[in-house]
Amino acid sequence: MPSLAMLFQSRLDPDLTGERLRQQMLADFPDLKPDSLSVDAPESVDEDRPLTLSYDDALIAVMSVPAPVGDDLHEIAQYSRLWPDSTAVPTSYDAHTIISVIRPGGDAASHLTAISDAALLSKAIASAIAVSDSIVAVYFGSANHVIVPEIFRDLTLETLPDPILPAWVALNVAPRSADGVMTGHTRGLDMLGLMDIEIVESPESAEETFARLANIAIYQLQSGPVIGDGDSLGTTDDAELFALHAPSALNPEKTVLQLTFAAGDEQPVAATAVEPERKRGWFRRK
Repeated sequence: MPSLAMLFQSRLDPDLTGERLRQQMLADFPDLKPDSLSVDAPESVDEDRPLTLSYDDALIAVMSVPAPVGDDLHEIAQYSRLWPDSTAVPTSYDAHTIISVIRPGGDAASHLTAISDAALLSKAIASAIAVSDSIVAVYFGSANHVIVPEIFRDLTLETLPDPILPAWVALNVAPRSADGVMTGHTRGLDMLGLMDIEIVESPESAEETFARLANIAIYQLQSGPVIGDGDSLGTTDDAELFALHAPSALNPEKTVLQLTFAAGDEQPVAATAVEPERKRGWFRRK
């Protein structure tokens, strides 16, 4: 999956140029090598193509569109941990810019390369926020959430070179409406070359379920896709926790790391969803 995000904007901003973005990135991130970061010139003046910058063997593509993408920003923000309830959601936006990091060949990248690309993408976004006052929200489609631009910039500057887990990955927990059983899932780990995590039925509290999601996500970020199908991940007072490579309970076409609890001599069995998927996923922010 390519490293990609969208900037929702109040308007297209002519000040968001390649050279200004390059200068801001070098000012914000001293670890970037100036000689390796360049703005690619178009082949002709009339050529209609995204603005691109090159960094080593990666390409940063910036494509601006004078129209909204059609998503309801207020609805997305309800499910976003990095959009505080105290922060007003813009009622509308009139443009968007797609920023992506691409590598020649388009072959599947290792998780380390995918994390490196996500870091470079985040640097470009953070610097774009500094260059343009038109940006009203940062949208990571892989995580299915939006982030307040100032929060994203601060988080990027403070966290890199460590992975920016809360921005790149949505961690969602909530009880099922039907029976109150705790559930949880991640979205966005697949952008990092890793399997997303789902807990369809958990005997633990919301806090414990959230901690499991976060800890296993961090473990994968550090160690890679090393959790095998059927691996035991420890025990609770009443059951043993297993990881299964199983179809997602939200999207059966996607394979996830499904965590399941088995008591005594029970064999771990992949669970299926018991509630229909909602537009923004299974679970509300909690």
